[in-house]
Amino acid sequence: MSSIGSRRPRASHVLQHFGLAPFRGLLPAEEFAVAAREGGCEPQRKRPLIPEVVVWLMMYVALTTKSMTQGLTQAWGLVRAICPALKATCVTEEAFCLARGLLSLSFWRTLWDRLQQRYEENSRSRMLWKGNHRVLAGDGTEAEPPNVPALVKFFGRPKNGKGASRQPQGRLVALCSVFTGFCVAFMFVSLRFTEHTVLRHLLRKLRLDDLLLLDRGFFSLRRDGADPLASRALLDAPLGPSVRLCQTDA
Repeated sequence: MSSIGSRRPRASHVLQHFGLAPFRGLLPAEEFAVAAREGGCEPQRKRPLIPEVVVWLMMYVALTTKSMTQGLTQAWGLVRAICPALKATCVTEEAFCLARGLLSLSFWRTLWDRLQQRYEENSRSRMLWKGNHRVLAGDGTEAEPPNVPALVKFFGRPKNGKGASRQPQGRLVALCSVFTGFCVAFMFVSLRFTEHTVLRHLLRKLRLDDLLLLDRGFFSLRRDGADPLASRALLDAPLGPSVRLCQTDA
């Protein structure tokens, strides 16, 4: 059984020793082209930082380094191995940030949906219990996005007796495969939204014969001002005749 984040060291190891080829097997170049076209950010002229290149650079920096400049320099050689048309000299950090800003939210959503589809096509049997039921676990956690004005405005800073925190904070709620650790659906929202509220949206991602595991906190009245009808709404949600909600003792 896998936990969220448990495969990160393995992904870093594969990236460092085998480059991007294994990852490109999951997301070939045509998937980026489709996502860019559907997301309205398809390049209108020839340029080195096409959406695929930008995404691979972002992935390397996020997985292996904490420094944008260092990460770009190291990642450029790996990306050139699969995109030989790129120049030997790495682009500047400014150019990378500008190219990253051109990728629309719709692009990322489309790319995520296509990655999920490809993953399930390749690993569906590993996600199933008794050959028919996807076993999913739902839970939430609090995460700190970068401390930049736009994210502070959206997420806000949590307050305590000493005042507002220095860092913005959001709530991440996800549905993950118990057997593989793959995240099948998630939402990252402001703390003003409770886990109950977010889960009600994620439940729409369930399919017939899914088995969803939730801890008892999702079925009880929270003391943080949550809607007292939230647990009842979860149980009454139109999940279909074969979708099951199961409470755990965690």
